[in-house]
Amino acid sequence: MSQESRPEPSPFEGLIRPWFFPSLGLTVVVGIAVFWWAGLIGDSAVGALIAIVVPLALAVAVLRPAIEGSVDPLTRVLLGLAAVLTFAVPAIPSYQAVRPGEPHVVAEFGRAGDVQSVPQGTNGEVLLLVSTRLGGGAEPLVSFRLGGFDEPVLGELRRTTGFARVGRGGSTRVTHDHDADWFEAKLPAGAKEIKLERVQGLSTAPLRVEMFRDWLPHKVAWVLSLLVLLLAAAGEVRSRRDTGAAIAAGAALGFGLVVSYNVTPARPVVPEIWAILLGAIIGAPVAVLVRMAFRRILPAPPAKG
Repeated sequence: MSQESRPEPSPFEGLIRPWFFPSLGLTVVVGIAVFWWAGLIGDSAVGALIAIVVPLALAVAVLRPAIEGSVDPLTRVLLGLAAVLTFAVPAIPSYQAVRPGEPHVVAEFGRAGDVQSVPQGTNGEVLLLVSTRLGGGAEPLVSFRLGGFDEPVLGELRRTTGFARVGRGGSTRVTHDHDADWFEAKLPAGAKEIKLERVQGLSTAPLRVEMFRDWLPHKVAWVLSLLVLLLAAAGEVRSRRDTGAAIAAGAALGFGLVVSYNVTPARPVVPEIWAILLGAIIGAPVAVLVRMAFRRILPAPPAKG
């Protein structure tokens, strides 16, 4: 009697066990936190690590069903493309939000009417990091209008006051200075200068404007995010089981969008940690809806054997 043949073990067998990626992610997070608390890694470096590690871990979760070897080639391609984009689409704007590099233009405006020249050839989609030092009032507000772009850039920076719990039943007033923010703009071809057209509430500190090339504009990120969800949902439906690929993609995309809209280089770590939770709250339900739609319209491939 011939011995029953056993399938060759997959070289990725250890990587596809359910406990591997959560354990690896927890180890990385604890390691980063220890180095951060010890002062061995600065806020900027930790922010950059979070911007890369979170999308990467979720992208691997999207890819995991494709490396198990039990899906057809088309499903493997769908999940592979979804995994690559699940990493790239949120990681690119998240990394730029916390570590944008050297600005192409730096301007400090002290009053309305001030102008700043821009280097020749600087045009197209740009990101503006606008910041100032808020005054000593209770809730100061600085509003501004920047000209020289295809459309004027309108924005405001302010201090808000809230309450935090102290002890079992007490509370205390806390203030939050929103003294820096990102703004998207488009600089026309042949632009020579930008101008502070209007400003209100500016104290002794000037309004600082730093201009960077926009690596991934929000309108493009939204379109790519929809594409990623479609690919991940299609791949998961074709795999004939709940792998969580679509939910992982949705959580990663939500994280990237929250970070790109809300996090600045000055204080990246705590907002990014909150963005992990908010991204999951925003992205996961959307991914579930997309997956439900695909289950109704996309037939799964026949089972093997």
